[in-house]
Amino acid sequence: MTTFALLAGACSDNDLNDDAPVVPVTPDIVIPEGAAEGELLVKFVPEMTEILDHTMKIRAVGASTRSGIPSTDEVLSILGAYDFERVFPVNSRTEEKSREAGLHLWYLVRFDKGTDLKEAMGKLSKLGEISKLQINPTIQRAYNPKKKPVPVSEAALNKMKTRAADNGFKFNDELLPHQWGYINRGDYSFVTEKAPAIVGSDVNCEEAWELCTGDPEIIVAVLDEGVMWKHPDLEANMWVNESEVLGSDDDADKNGYKGDRYGYNFVKNSGIISWQAAEDTGHGTHVAGTIAAVNHNGIGVSGIAGGNGTKPGVRIMSCQVFDGNSQVKMVNEARAIKYAADNGAVILQCSWGYNSADANAIEGFVPGPATEAEWIKLYPLEKEALDYFINNAGSPNGVIDGGIAIFVSGNEYAKIPAFPSAYSKCVSVSSIAADFTPASYTNFGTEVDICAPGGDVQYYTTAGERDPEYWLEEHPEASGSILSTMIQNGQPAYGYMDGTSMACPHVSGVAAL
Repeated sequence: MTTFALLAGACSDNDLNDDAPVVPVTPDIVIPEGAAEGELLVKFVPEMTEILDHTMKIRAVGASTRSGIPSTDEVLSILGAYDFERVFPVNSRTEEKSREAGLHLWYLVRFDKGTDLKEAMGKLSKLGEISKLQINPTIQRAYNPKKKPVPVSEAALNKMKTRAADNGFKFNDELLPHQWGYINRGDYSFVTEKAPAIVGSDVNCEEAWELCTGDPEIIVAVLDEGVMWKHPDLEANMWVNESEVLGSDDDADKNGYKGDRYGYNFVKNSGIISWQAAEDTGHGTHVAGTIAAVNHNGIGVSGIAGGNGTKPGVRIMSCQVFDGNSQVKMVNEARAIKYAADNGAVILQCSWGYNSADANAIEGFVPGPATEAEWIKLYPLEKEALDYFINNAGSPNGVIDGGIAIFVSGNEYAKIPAFPSAYSKCVSVSSIAADFTPASYTNFGTEVDICAPGGDVQYYTTAGERDPEYWLEEHPEASGSILSTMIQNGQPAYGYMDGTSMACPHVSGVAAL
């Protein structure tokens, strides 16, 4: 249910050098679709650190109307009224690492709406005090939120329930036998002669669970719709910031974010993680269940790294980047990535991204960057935020020194994946059906790192000459899709989704395990 991919372009060392300025030359400036009106992201050269620190210290919190750098302020004044805000809030525990990575030099500049951004970028690109400059695009879902998931009704749920342990499964979760992506035994109601299920087309949970079932020291940050943290099959495995009170106006732990008990809503700049909007699909909750639904609690589904009923599993941190019809701008996407690293996450689960460079414009897809060098030039802030996570998550004394960023390859059936998945330091995931064949929608190509079960309702209904809409309504368990935790009408539920969005958390779950 998502779309991006990965396309790691061949780049020279100079192309990828973080110290090399990527300010665009004026004639080459293109403002991509989705740029926030009146906003630019600016990175200053290190020599401006003292001046910027002094200016922002005068302003204890929030934005300033000046940078304190005369030439920059003069140009900004010519362009029109503006304010000026550091991208990453100060966190005393991690400020030293932020400065070593150069992230303290990134600022968000807001102009009057209607300001010509191309003109603004052209003027600012001539200033020696600025090393990098980019627009602030809106991050779009890579899946269609109007394509609703398939919930499992109470009646269907009762038919599907079985004591998994009585059928040779390690855990007693009632729906585990339907989670073919974990343990594929080949005999399912969605199987047809033309579209089989093959034993072993799974992520080998049966073997892995004999060795380990998940460790609460591992935190997985889910950048997605808000995770329903009080879902009965997730609550025990949620990350909890014990210092904070949910929705409080006080930043008790001084990490720069108020009331962030279960994570943070980066769409609304609030500690309240939400999932009640009519437009929400339950996507983030579904993804989280695949990674860490509570195991051996006698209800619902299992999680790949959900513990064993006695010992908890890995923990889920909800970094909300989609909320109803709203989504974050890149500045808050970058904040979410850094927040995850600074607050203990070591795996970044991202079932979203741009379209690939091979996206079909006729079908409404806007092609994304084609090479790593092009992506870095367009969106250097995103690249630096990911580098920060990859290099600074975890600790030398912890379970892992550094972080793993995992992205979907995309759902365009394109021969290359898209960014950020295509970034050579990220893990790019494509999707397979229950018979090892590529899913009918998945992006593919030599740059994809790994494939995982993502489901394929089109494959299994079409091959069986069934009408998908009727068949799924009557037989949700026969979709060939991925079963996990879900939300229905704001309440906890279970249901099916398919897409590279569902393959991605299989990989995140295995990495967490």
